[in-house]
Amino acid sequence: MRSSIAEFSKFKFDLIWRPFQLNPDMPQNGIDRQQYLEIKFNGKKNARNTYKKIYEEGLKHNIHFQFEKIKITPNSFSSHKLLALAFKFNKQTIVLESLFYEYFIEGVDIGNHNELIRIAKMHKIFDKNTLKYLESDKDKDNLLGEEKYARELGIQGVPCFIMNKEIVLFGAQNKKNFIEIFNKLSNEQ
Repeated sequence: MRSSIAEFSKFKFDLIWRPFQLNPDMPQNGIDRQQYLEIKFNGKKNARNTYKKIYEEGLKHNIHFQFEKIKITPNSFSSHKLLALAFKFNKQTIVLESLFYEYFIEGVDIGNHNELIRIAKMHKIFDKNTLKYLESDKDKDNLLGEEKYARELGIQGVPCFIMNKEIVLFGAQNKKNFIEIFNKLSNEQ
């Protein structure tokens, strides 16, 4: 998507990352990754085949997923809270990229508050109240409300892209699809 946006530099894009938990019933401390894969994909072989396809697609974009490093499938709610905090600092995209890198490349448990504090410090959005915020119920209702609204719109997975509150794209998309939509939207302006 980023390379598509770059081709439309005369337009202003506001990227907002909304909360969506793939596993909203995940235990607070997450679960063992192998156990999760067996449950979600009905066996190791199915999980291996699915992640092989994702790995190969990632290589096409110079992303070297390290799925074998992931030991815990986390409860991601606190990472969504960190993104809500990052939004207030106008650093949501860079924090999101760090969360993705830490999880998919380094295998970090992004549900662990110590890891989220480390990421907050890395991006200078940390203060003495950050841990208290992550542990609190502050913004919980808002974030869960956004997620509920997304599900009501029919969103069942990620990624999902909503442009100008009118066009919705589900799943990974190629650059051509974004360019076509951006052209259509720019012609309507």
